[in-house]
Amino acid sequence: MMKNIYIAIQIKENEKYYAYVLKTTDNNNLISVLDIKGIMTANVWSKKVCEKAVECWNENFKKNGTNMY
Repeated sequence: MMKNIYIAIQIKENEKYYAYVLKTTDNNNLISVLDIKGIMTANVWSKKVCEKAVECWNENFKKNGTNMY
C-alpha cells in the first residue's frame, strides 16, 4: 500500500516568496518530485504540521512585503 508524504515547500522568484504543501507518495522519486524552479526549502512533516508551517510562512511573507501572491 502506498503511503502519502507531505512536503512543505518554499520557493523564491524575483525576490518574492511563496510556500505550499506538496503531496506525493512513498514510491515516487523525490529528486524528480522536487525539481521545482526557485525551490529554497523542502521539509517532510505530517500533513497537519506542513499546513501550519506553510500558513505561518506565507503570513510572514505578507507581513514583510515579500509575498509572491
